[in-house]
Amino acid sequence: MGSIQDRIPSTAAASAVRPSHERSRAGQAAPVPSRANANSMADETTPLIRNCWYVAALSADLAPGKLFARRLLDVNVVLYRTENGIAALHDRCAHRSMPLSDGYIQDDKVVCGYHGFRYGTEGICDHVPSQPERCPGGISVRSFPVVEHSPHVWIWMGDPGLADPAQIPGAAWMRDSDEWTGSHGYMHVKSNYVFLHENLLDLSHLSYLHAKTFGTPDYASAPFDIQTGDGEFIVQRTVAPTRLPPVYAEPTGMTGVDAARIVTSTYVSPALSYTELLLRNLELPQEQRRDFHLKTAQIITPESDGTLHYHFTVVRDFALHDQAMSEFILKSIKAAFHEDVYALERITQVRLGEPVFHERSVAADRAGVAMRKHLKKLADHENPPTQPV
Repeated sequence: MGSIQDRIPSTAAASAVRPSHERSRAGQAAPVPSRANANSMADETTPLIRNCWYVAALSADLAPGKLFARRLLDVNVVLYRTENGIAALHDRCAHRSMPLSDGYIQDDKVVCGYHGFRYGTEGICDHVPSQPERCPGGISVRSFPVVEHSPHVWIWMGDPGLADPAQIPGAAWMRDSDEWTGSHGYMHVKSNYVFLHENLLDLSHLSYLHAKTFGTPDYASAPFDIQTGDGEFIVQRTVAPTRLPPVYAEPTGMTGVDAARIVTSTYVSPALSYTELLLRNLELPQEQRRDFHLKTAQIITPESDGTLHYHFTVVRDFALHDQAMSEFILKSIKAAFHEDVYALERITQVRLGEPVFHERSVAADRAGVAMRKHLKKLADHENPPTQPV
């Protein structure tokens, strides 16, 4: 991947960027994914990937003494705080299927609101009121590994023997620190999670879908670099010189000036993608220029094949104590994300209504197509085809 200093009129490198395997510019021919690859790409028919850490909720969602219910990967889950952390159980009593979230917490245990069956943090029933002297053995509900990395609560929905907390994705900047500050948001989306990941890897849609929020006319045709391989998919796009949209121009004081806008999109895991933004005023003398950084963690948890939970964290490295700026940026980002949600939900309606259709891809889709193939391989590994007897 070419250095940023080769792209914009500045002698200082904007950021450290890994080498790239592909480079594309507007008007240049580039190899594109073939139609024959369609069956090798993940879509709404691909089984959900369970052996992965996903965000179940925000830390703030889990109030002490309260049960929090959420459907994750087609399973109803109830989460709650204990004296020693957080517990997550299948939200379905083993007796008569009453949601445990309709019950209450008693001494770090969940009591079913129907017949009073009581379950510990490991899901084992230790009390049946109708048989107080002898609790029947073998009554339990599934428990799930769960770890709190504030402000997020991560859950493992797959094989518990493979759940390694050291593998929980996420960068330190996702939490407030001396270097970063920001805000958190949530949206429920009626779309398959694969298509949100794909949306985030091809931001050429900013010039059109986001024309009224953070898109600019020159964004779609700006040069971009792509890196794919080993489960990592990165796209970097450089727009310079450009005029920044208000969401970025106002907080940085760059309204109406020539600026550089470098955006790096990174697929991290089935549960997480990053978007990193660097902004620079090109009209200032070299010695007066500074880089402004904004980063967004797009945290994606499938609710089902056709719905998802979308948490996002937006941080910046400037004006760290300006709450009004945090609110302005979050409001602006939410407006743009609502545009994404609208598009994804409209696409979902069309795909469900006409499931047989051959979509075509172009050079800008290379990272997204590679990512979808990667997700398909992960899903196939968890769900190998049944061998004939």
